[in-house]
Amino acid sequence: MSVRPVNFNADGSIDAVFDEMGHSGTVPADQVKWAKNADNTDNYQFIVLPCPDGCGSASTHPVGGGAAPAGVQEMFARMLLPPNPQACPCGRLLAGVPPLLVVAHMKQHADQMDGTGRWQVNTGDLTT
Repeated sequence: MSVRPVNFNADGSIDAVFDEMGHSGTVPADQVKWAKNADNTDNYQFIVLPCPDGCGSASTHPVGGGAAPAGVQEMFARMLLPPNPQACPCGRLLAGVPPLLVVAHMKQHADQMDGTGRWQVNTGDLTT
């Protein structure tokens, strides 16, 4: 099992659970990071979500969503949206664009990784 997102908060934090250890809680937005490439640049295809209790465990999630596609894909989209909008590390999406463009952009990354038909998040999921 992995540390997985279960709820997204208005301040950008993520409620997460680590089923194996029975840990749950809230991960602050600044602790959710893009995985790193060998040259230490951000890798837009993976996000690292730490365990909310600070045990040191973390899970690296693929943009396609892995075993929890809806929550993981939403986590990817929310990395690029307010309250802390970012540009996509791929360099093709600027910070501060509307949610519709963010969803379309991340869906493209997921399609490239897992093939079409895998994406489960729509713009309405990102309004809360």
